[in-house]
Amino acid sequence: MVTDAYYNFTSPGGRECTVAAARFAAVNPSSSILVLGCGCGAGAVVLAKEFRCKVLAAETRDGLSQEARRSCENKGVSHLVTVLDIDPIESKRDDEELFDLIIAEGGYLTSASRAPFFKYINKKLAPRGWAAFADKIYTSSQIPLTVQKVFGEKNKDTLSEELYRDLIKDAGLDLQYTGLTPASGWDNYYAHMARRLTDTQGYYSGQTVKSALHKEINQFYKMDCLKYLGYLFCICRRK
Repeated sequence: MVTDAYYNFTSPGGRECTVAAARFAAVNPSSSILVLGCGCGAGAVVLAKEFRCKVLAAETRDGLSQEARRSCENKGVSHLVTVLDIDPIESKRDDEELFDLIIAEGGYLTSASRAPFFKYINKKLAPRGWAAFADKIYTSSQIPLTVQKVFGEKNKDTLSEELYRDLIKDAGLDLQYTGLTPASGWDNYYAHMARRLTDTQGYYSGQTVKSALHKEINQFYKMDCLKYLGYLFCICRRK
């Protein structure tokens, strides 16, 4: 059921996941945070408002970075948040800054970005720094083809918790917490996405995006996809 009528995160991993990562990392006004795939800026705003820390947020999807900047301005935290139109990993943005916490928001991790992400965080985390990420996984060994067509091929585009544990271990990180977002997280997210289907400007106004979202929402509830899908949230620490 929808539990947050004002939900504005672009994945089922919402405010609670962002705040939990910041609490684990003991984020404070002197902390430096990187948010990858920041969407419309909801997570960056929460971090800046709750912890008064500096946030570097990155989003490459056309229209969302502009929306993130507007959101930061409207919430009075634009002096704390810098929004990039590029992915620091893909662009090989090279500077000496290390981050106390790196967050990959839901939707950022893909089959192409997973390996570079884990390599990057080992390089850019401060000593004993923290990383958090969220991604959809399959929780069953039997996935209907109709579900795979919408949510990703099994063992290719969509992973399992076991495979993510292996990625974390291979990266030399300590897994501190892992869990699945509740069903209400999916409901809050899809309610938000349903509202965005009415957009006439920005990222969600494109017909391709609208069609894909409509199909995903319809399939999720028609096929009772919580039987097969979970939204995994992990918090790790650099050794």
